[in-house]
Amino acid sequence: MTETPTEIYRSIFHETPNPTVITDESFSIVDVNEACLEFTGYTREEILGSPPLFLVNDSQTYEEMVDTLAAGEPWEGEIEAVTKYGERVFGYGATFPLITDGELVGYAGIFIDLSERRRSEQTVSVLNRVLRHNIRNDANVIGGVLSTIKHAVSGVERELVEKALERIERLLDRAETARDLHQLLERSSTALVPRDLCNVVETTAPKLVDERTTLHLDVPDDPVWILADDALSRGVAAVVENAVEYNQDASPMIWIHVETTPDEVVLTVEDNGPGIEPEQAEFLFGQCEDSQLRHGQGLSLFFVDRLLDFYGGSVTYRPRSPTGSIFELRFRHVSRPT
Repeated sequence: MTETPTEIYRSIFHETPNPTVITDESFSIVDVNEACLEFTGYTREEILGSPPLFLVNDSQTYEEMVDTLAAGEPWEGEIEAVTKYGERVFGYGATFPLITDGELVGYAGIFIDLSERRRSEQTVSVLNRVLRHNIRNDANVIGGVLSTIKHAVSGVERELVEKALERIERLLDRAETARDLHQLLERSSTALVPRDLCNVVETTAPKLVDERTTLHLDVPDDPVWILADDALSRGVAAVVENAVEYNQDASPMIWIHVETTPDEVVLTVEDNGPGIEPEQAEFLFGQCEDSQLRHGQGLSLFFVDRLLDFYGGSVTYRPRSPTGSIFELRFRHVSRPT
């Protein structure tokens, strides 16, 4: 037997996993689903006939919600729900008028529990800020001591101090990469706009290549437009820095070129370094929990992977013959901005 539309809607209401409330036109609760009863701890009898104010922690938010609904408009936003046992649960609420045959018959409200995500975001934010602050402060102190020692020693001892200073600089750089990654994960609403990839590559790459490395730069003379944001140069720099830092060849070389198709733009960064061991390649972009234990390059490349995903593109690695690495960054190709 085929269900009627009313039966289908009723089934959807009761089966949805999110707490949902229906009120009449005077904002008295006339029905709730099972998810609402489980979430709040109330029985159906305790809830029916009451205004939902007791389910909302902030009376000002509730009044704003009611005023918006009374004006015939839906309301949505952050809200803190209250359970029967006094628990406060952060989440997202959406309420809207119910119209039947052109007449208002009541209102519906849905609550989505975001408390776990909020706790995770707050924890990551605090850890990120504290760890970066501590790393930066400790590294600067150590760097200052090493710089003093450097001028007081010579020969092998001086070389060892210089290597230690290089390590400190690398540590500080990774702390900044962590900051960039945190900012990237926080700005999911940032608009992507056309960016000239060639200009970014030409202004970024040469600054990162040291005197012992030969750079072969092959990019079109005309601009190549892709969808990106201000973090593009940081992403390009991360891949180039990786090619420079880990290339121990006697005559290190880096090849960078840009190719375009109607749909995508491919930025390729090649080097003649030692390459990546096959068993380590799958951990390069830091997507596995033990990536940092397997390969020290993971943080910067994880940033690049997340950035390209944000752009709607991708980054891949493959070995270069006879030695070395090839990284391909694929971007969405767009028309020249007007």
